[in-house]
Amino acid sequence: MRILFVTPPLGPIGSGESGGVETHLLTLAPILVERGHSVGVVAPAGSLLPVPGATLYEAAGEPSPSATRAERSAVTIMRAGGLVENMWELAFRVQESYDAIVGVSYDWLPFYLTPFFRTRVFHWISICSAIETVDRMIEQRWRDGGLRLALYTQAQTATFPFLDPARVALLYGAVDPAVFKFNLQPQGRLCWAGRISPEKGLADATAAARALNMPLDVCGAIQDEAYWGNLPKEGVTYHGFLPPAELQRRYANACAMLATPHWIEAFGNAVIEAMSCGTPVVAYNRGGPVEIIEHGQSGVLVPQGDVRGLGEGVREAMRLDRRRVAARAADFSVIRMADRFEAWIGA
Repeated sequence: MRILFVTPPLGPIGSGESGGVETHLLTLAPILVERGHSVGVVAPAGSLLPVPGATLYEAAGEPSPSATRAERSAVTIMRAGGLVENMWELAFRVQESYDAIVGVSYDWLPFYLTPFFRTRVFHWISICSAIETVDRMIEQRWRDGGLRLALYTQAQTATFPFLDPARVALLYGAVDPAVFKFNLQPQGRLCWAGRISPEKGLADATAAARALNMPLDVCGAIQDEAYWGNLPKEGVTYHGFLPPAELQRRYANACAMLATPHWIEAFGNAVIEAMSCGTPVVAYNRGGPVEIIEHGQSGVLVPQGDVRGLGEGVREAMRLDRRRVAARAADFSVIRMADRFEAWIGA
């Protein structure tokens, strides 16, 4: 098939602005090319697409505000020259060259435009329900019938109460063990990875690390400078947004990773990346991580917001068999993700 992806209108591929969505796209696209599919990607200008054989279409414009930090009552505004508008206009212009268009974002406009395309449009929603106006457009298209929809997990699907779970494809996420390699001998450090923004809960991780008197490696793009600036930095080493090989080193050298989202995480790519390295994850028992982590075997789940519980969870996690942790991550292979994706779009 000829497949065109339209990425989130948040920032160029390679910037880390789209978090795990970017990782999944860059993991999935090479496999699709290897399987004989033609792959195109519409992305913000300045993107890097290290996928031999894939075609990159770049669009300029003002980036959209991130839905992850929006108020639920936020108003959706269409703008002449906006990035999401320009990306979907570009997709409309090149649609005849493709058999399927896959929108990988949570925005009002793509769902509104869906019935106007001649090429089949699929939507892979990357976050949980966040903005009422976006949800209402998704619901309208869903009730109209024919909306081709995929999400990551059952927990994410449940945040959209109008959806019939039996009719939603679950693609989950994927990790490449050839990149995120197993390590049996970690150092006495903790790790945290993700976008640095309030909803990701880094403050809880830093508090837990201080209580344990353990050093904490922090990896990820800073999306909220004020939030980052107000966090205590004692014992914290910030490594920035890292390429996969460098990120693997931080995961592999940690005796445990902390996953502390203050919202419902749709999946949790950092969770399976760390686990692939053998590093158990201590996570809040909410959202996607609950469907990944086997409590007491491949990680530890603690009550939402329980910072003291994070510390107790670290002590328990350090006693787990790192081989068992990595074995669980193998359940989320890139091959299985590609198989599920092909089944969804009918390849």
